[in-house]
Amino acid sequence: MNAPQDKAPLNEDRGGFDPPPPDRGFELYRHKKTEETRTKNWHGYYWARRNEVGDYEIRSVPASTGEPSMKGCIFPKEGFEKHYEQAHP
Repeated sequence: MNAPQDKAPLNEDRGGFDPPPPDRGFELYRHKKTEETRTKNWHGYYWARRNEVGDYEIRSVPASTGEPSMKGCIFPKEGFEKHYEQAHP
């Protein structure tokens, strides 16, 4: 079941998309098919950094200023790289 997607810009209160990384080593990634995904309020971005075995530790990217980045999970390398690519805001 697909929900309608809101088209409000991410970090609208900052005048653009320029989130600071939550910690050292994190880089910004975006889901490769974000525009095709019809999930309400989902921008498709995650912070990620490689761990000692090569998998990705992920954290959320807040939708607006003042929200904290939330710790996610460890995403296996193969699955992460299949669905996400490095983003350049």
